[in-house]
Amino acid sequence: PSSAAVTPSAGPVRGSSVTHTIQQGETLDGVCRKFKIAAANCLQVSYFNKLENNRLPAPGMVVYVPLSLLPFKPEQARLIQTAGKVQINGQEARAGVRLDENTRITAEADSSAVVELADGSRLKILPSSVADIVHSRTYTAPESTSGGKFMQWIGSKIRLIQGAAESAVKKKDKTGNADSKPVEVETVTSLIGVRGTQFRVAAADRFVPFDRAEVLEGSVSNINTWKNSEIALNGGQGAVVDPNKTEMQAIPLLPPPTVPEKGQVLRRPNAYWSFSPTPGAVAYRVIAASDPTFNDIRFSEKNTLPQADLNRLENGVWYLRARAVDAQGLEGLDATSAIELRQPAWLLRNPSVQDIQGRLHLSWTAVSTADFEALPGATTVKIDLASEGTFSTPLASLQSAGNELVLPKLGPGRYHLRIGVDNAVLKNDEQQFFVLEVPASTYDMGYNLLLQGTP
Repeated sequence: PSSAAVTPSAGPVRGSSVTHTIQQGETLDGVCRKFKIAAANCLQVSYFNKLENNRLPAPGMVVYVPLSLLPFKPEQARLIQTAGKVQINGQEARAGVRLDENTRITAEADSSAVVELADGSRLKILPSSVADIVHSRTYTAPESTSGGKFMQWIGSKIRLIQGAAESAVKKKDKTGNADSKPVEVETVTSLIGVRGTQFRVAAADRFVPFDRAEVLEGSVSNINTWKNSEIALNGGQGAVVDPNKTEMQAIPLLPPPTVPEKGQVLRRPNAYWSFSPTPGAVAYRVIAASDPTFNDIRFSEKNTLPQADLNRLENGVWYLRARAVDAQGLEGLDATSAIELRQPAWLLRNPSVQDIQGRLHLSWTAVSTADFEALPGATTVKIDLASEGTFSTPLASLQSAGNELVLPKLGPGRYHLRIGVDNAVLKNDEQQFFVLEVPASTYDMGYNLLLQGTP
């Protein structure tokens, strides 16, 4: 899809409404009676359609009737899954809780929740997010093309206070009304009307000062509620809502990054998952879940580099999503993979670098198991030194059976160390990596000041 700027027409932005085709001789009062709208509320239909002197348009034309005026009965949503710490109206909650209108859902850091709305649609509340269920209702209205036959459908409105939400909305069934929006997500500046789609909505935060929406499948109506303008977004498009600008753009989402194949093993303390950069990206988001459907989300972080530090996750298999973020803060299409997170087979204990008589000495106190027990038998530490992290052209390859070795003479700069071990009881299937920052003068530099762990 190409970018498209949208400026509102002279007509109203419809929001949540159903349509009615004007019949010969109909009046505004007659339309209200047909929709069972109280006489006291009939003028709201006129305001909603900007009718002049409350006169309906010509027969065959369409008027819009707000959902808020229709008869309805409340419906409950349901909390079907939680991960980490999730609260309902300030109280810690678990799956199975029924949710009424005016219910607040809070997912704290490294936590998430899945809410099943009354029509079967599912909304995922991502880590560090807050959302309110504003409406959950079954509405009743006459079919526009029928002779007085009434139809019913379920509509929901969610208000995103903070953070982000993702949804897979149930496809519209045959009894649905083409102009209703069964699921709406509201932010401070926008109203996202959804039907038969997968989408994301994010509230403004310290990184991106605007609310934004991204559509993966289907279509949404994105309304700037401050400027009364509306744009249609289709799959593969997103938009940011600037409350000070009427015009909005449908922007193509960045393609999915190229990520490692499933099955990669990462070991602590170097459990960094890295992937290829995407042209046009200024940042990347990585999401980790314990299940392949990404309902049990435990990690969601944005980084300027195409990598994620997964060390705080538990050992085991994790399913990962990576997406590129463009300069406007829109998050692109997902790439998926899976890794297994394990404890390290060995640890280089307390590595440090010190200048001794003008030469840099790398030393360590021991090589131990992950449980800090001494390795049995003889152990040889092998080190590759390079000026870049790919180690395509190593500057030196060293090894030591003791606890120290002398590095070759190095000028000021940044160097990379790749460390492995040889031991009879270990499979040498892992390596540890460090960065060595060499200043112009290393004299009087103490231990642990020059060496840092790296992915």
